[in-house]
Amino acid sequence: MREKRDQADASRRGSAARLGALLRPGLAREARRRGFAEVAVLTDWALIVGTALASRCQPVRLSFARGSDRGGTLVVHAMGGTALELQHGAPQVIQRINQYFGREAVASLRIVQAPAAAAIRAPAPAATRPLTPSTLAAIDAEVAAVAPEDLRRALAGLGRAVHAAGSR
Repeated sequence: MREKRDQADASRRGSAARLGALLRPGLAREARRRGFAEVAVLTDWALIVGTALASRCQPVRLSFARGSDRGGTLVVHAMGGTALELQHGAPQVIQRINQYFGREAVASLRIVQAPAAAAIRAPAPAATRPLTPSTLAAIDAEVAAVAPEDLRRALAGLGRAVHAAGSR
């Protein structure tokens, strides 16, 4: 279902597609190699356990006992206090995972004290240049005719940001 929607979105936008849709086939192979039948455990980890916890721990492998059709053991990497938090909250985490998939996908957690993968950091803000009083006056003059005060302030702020980020 998701793939069809992604393909339909891509056809409407020309050649653009969701990054998740492009990465899903390669990620699915790697996920199956690590025991994840569902790639969503990896891709939707933040949705399942919450962004605060997901930024400090990472699912690594899902293993099942031979011949067992019951839930498996999810191995999660976490450090220090996060490992302790995860240990105490394990029943809730397991419940969230199983509710997410609508079946008993995980029966237990095994927490390994290891660093989670490096979190993706937001890029550093671009260097801005100071605006001259004449530039500020020109921006204010451009938006002076806008009637709602809050819209005028927002447009003036946008103008200042665009001029400050402009090429030097």
